[in-house]
Amino acid sequence: MAWKLRVIVSKKKRRFTDGSYDLDLSYIYPNIIAMGFPADKLEGVYRNNIESVVRFLNERHKDHFKVYNLCSERNYDISKFGNRVAHFPFDDHNPPNFNLFKPFCEDLDGWLGEHDTNVAVIHCKAGKGRTGVMICAYMLHRQMFTDSQKALDHYAFARTVNGKGVTIPSQRRYVDYYGQLVLNRLDYLPTTLLLQAIHFDTIPMLSNSGTCTPFVIINQQKVKIYTSLPLEGVKRADKKLMFSIPKGGLPICGDIKIEFFHKSNKLKKDKMFHFWVNTFFILNSKCESVKQCSVDLLPDIKLEGTHSRQVLEMTLQKDELDKANKDKTNRLYSPNFKVICYFSSVDGDRRPSVDLIDGVSGVHIDEPDENFSDTDSESEWNSLECTQV
Repeated sequence: MAWKLRVIVSKKKRRFTDGSYDLDLSYIYPNIIAMGFPADKLEGVYRNNIESVVRFLNERHKDHFKVYNLCSERNYDISKFGNRVAHFPFDDHNPPNFNLFKPFCEDLDGWLGEHDTNVAVIHCKAGKGRTGVMICAYMLHRQMFTDSQKALDHYAFARTVNGKGVTIPSQRRYVDYYGQLVLNRLDYLPTTLLLQAIHFDTIPMLSNSGTCTPFVIINQQKVKIYTSLPLEGVKRADKKLMFSIPKGGLPICGDIKIEFFHKSNKLKKDKMFHFWVNTFFILNSKCESVKQCSVDLLPDIKLEGTHSRQVLEMTLQKDELDKANKDKTNRLYSPNFKVICYFSSVDGDRRPSVDLIDGVSGVHIDEPDENFSDTDSESEWNSLECTQV
């Protein structure tokens, strides 16, 4: 029964089965192991039992293994692994803070370089998504691959039986970001841009009435910096819509999470989809999804002062949007659905402040009506040093 539970929980991940071991664990390379969380008590019955993992590592890699825990939500007694545990935490279903990549890769590189027989054991909870992000980043760091897609493909084949390794679009985007940084020898610098507008191309069908009431929440790291007013009575026949952004643009810097919700009634909101982007790579992207266009072609966007007449247009297709990409039958979203964001650079005379008081200093935040409950705001703030461009 326990074996059946472990197989069900591990789903399509490759398991290590040899003699007395049956573990949710895969060798991506002879010296890099991906595995599920080493659990104890009841959870250890259907996940990797921590005592079995310790015994396995001591038998096969005694004194030459180091564990990398990527979970932000849980931990364990690191003394069981001889205190050789490094913690690089980030949240499930999300990409890491971009600044986490380089320290992780350098630590891993240092450990593997200490001895020819050293191995790295990398895990999150399921040992697939977050684990794959960081292993793929390391493959690019070491230039085992010069293309992020090939790194992702290698990981998917080594870790799963169905070729579905890192599947969340934002996580895959961040792997590509790190690949761009390494392969183009870029120096990462947190960069401030002004978000000018967000458009939907085609309208999601989120209610039986044929209408939706969408609004957007914008987060800088885990701090909510802007919430738009809900757009009432949007119909699918409208084809397009635009979300309001504060006059003059919303200053954003670094890792940005943009979430979309449907206000189904005064007290309830339903999550539609979201995505993460990093402003440095919007400005320095080699991707076809980002291009420069003239603001004169966008009558709804009015840049003030001495801003450039050029804006950056970033287009994300349905399969590049977290959660929307799962709508394979096109029940909620048209196959042609896309989100288009427009950005401008920050003028030297009008550099925005990053001091946060209910959002971004100097920017008005439109909140939904007072009866509308928002439970997603976060109190954490990671310090930022933003640079004008």
